[in-house]
Amino acid sequence: MSKVVPPQPEITPPSMGPRKVSAKQPAISTIDKAKLGEKALGLQGTLPCHEFLYSLISLKLRTDAIKFIAAWLPPRDSLWYGCLGVWQIARLQPQTAVREQIDKVVAYITCPSTQAWAEFGSFAAASKDSSPLGLLLQAAILTGDNICPFPRKNIKPSPSFQAKTVANALVTAASKWPGKERETCLDLCINIGLDIAEGKHLWAPNPDQNYPGLRQATITGQMFGKTRNIWED
Repeated sequence: MSKVVPPQPEITPPSMGPRKVSAKQPAISTIDKAKLGEKALGLQGTLPCHEFLYSLISLKLRTDAIKFIAAWLPPRDSLWYGCLGVWQIARLQPQTAVREQIDKVVAYITCPSTQAWAEFGSFAAASKDSSPLGLLLQAAILTGDNICPFPRKNIKPSPSFQAKTVANALVTAASKWPGKERETCLDLCINIGLDIAEGKHLWAPNPDQNYPGLRQATITGQMFGKTRNIWED
């Protein structure tokens, strides 16, 4: 009689677990994980995170604001941020299989496991696609513990690499639109990120993760309208 092998328990990749985040901690802790531009790096890194982000928004450094939010969020929420932003922008243009590809990443966010992660394939193959969807897939792969394609070798990706890839997906999606429309798309992404930082529009309730938010009261009048439960649209 052949031996029955019991099913292996699904293991959540460590990077997809909850992380303690704070809006009041010095921004330098997040700046180190985000690839910000020269003007943004000239700002005072000792400012609390929410004040630093307010400065980026005040200076209309939209791309840097998106990078900062993606780096501040825990990896699971950052990946979700990428999915919501790319979907909101991409669905406005005629593309095939956009929702299907994003849903694959969303399924992993909803139930993160090493088995689901393995289905994304190799990072080397995914890195050949520099589209917003390709970058989202790369960001999902970068939540794993080992992206080395060779057996018995290990390459653990830096958490900052994953956050930068999420931000790159959002900025690349917005760049598909010209002029002022690009700015509108970036503004939408900033608003989505601020909402997620407050625990809004999540894939499901996530009580294990704290969501202190990054939005200051003074930002409200400057931001770009209200978002809604966009994933349900």
